[in-house]
Amino acid sequence: MNDPKEKFSEKLQAGLKAIYDAKYKDAIELLTEATELDPSSINAWYNLGKAYSSMDKCKQAIHCYTKTVELEETATNYYNLACEYYGCQEYEEAIKAYERATKLDKNYSLAFDGLGSSYGFLEDFDKAIEFYKKAHSLEEKNTKYLSHLGWALACNGEYEIAIMYLLKSLKMDPELTEALFNLGFSYYYINEYEKAIDEYQKAIKFGSESADLFVNIAYAYEELKEKEMACEFLKKAVDIDPYNIDNLFLLGANLQDLGKTEEAITVIRKIVDEKPTNLDAWRELGICYEMIQEFEEASKCFKHVIDIQNKSVRRQPTMKKPKLRETKIAKD
Repeated sequence: MNDPKEKFSEKLQAGLKAIYDAKYKDAIELLTEATELDPSSINAWYNLGKAYSSMDKCKQAIHCYTKTVELEETATNYYNLACEYYGCQEYEEAIKAYERATKLDKNYSLAFDGLGSSYGFLEDFDKAIEFYKKAHSLEEKNTKYLSHLGWALACNGEYEIAIMYLLKSLKMDPELTEALFNLGFSYYYINEYEKAIDEYQKAIKFGSESADLFVNIAYAYEELKEKEMACEFLKKAVDIDPYNIDNLFLLGANLQDLGKTEEAITVIRKIVDEKPTNLDAWRELGICYEMIQEFEEASKCFKHVIDIQNKSVRRQPTMKKPKLRETKIAKD
């Protein structure tokens, strides 16, 4: 086959099929050849970017999407570029591209939603709320936009208003798990712990299970003084994410409160096995051994504490409060 156009078409179609079959390495090879045969093909550059993105190769994907913008400055091309920057956690660059998309198409609700999410991850929640409201005004029945707006309001401490928007989104889609998660979070912070647990449980019912979700439920049970129930959910969180130091600390502390010292030792031992320089874990482990009168083991633990203190500045563990479900944006 000598005709360059036919060869280009063959490579492009084969590359598209490889993407469909999730054979991204093959797709990259084929689509790279297609872009070499026709460097002006937006379709080839876009799909090459898509293949790179699927393999988490951010820089290469951004390069491809930038090519599409250079070839044609459309709102869609800027939006795709912005989404890749967002996925690579380059939020400032994502904002620039989303803004360009909204200038080219003032009704591009997805781009306004992307702006809200980008500002949200930069913790500029006033801006996030502004852009989520804009997206919502363009598509009032879009449950995702309502949920994202509720997320930003909750992040901003506006829990009552957040609840209003989250309930509105759930009225339209009762199985929207991110809204259920964030509704539970919002109820927790206005001291409605039973309601928080109910919403979290609904999220579980509809298929959402994560360490963060189980920890949030445990926090609510702790506030209700139901430590046994809190313990059960902390165990579930650790089962899902067994190397999360914060959650291991929470479970260890809970077991100590319940008088289950030997179980607490097993849990805290996992922390020092994973991170031998964790001063606080060694201290807690020593306290546990003292409680069961194993003083020799306790002494060894406290010796580790002294050794670590002599070698480095003491660092406190990060004990997190209930988390919000992070917003996600969808590409065209």
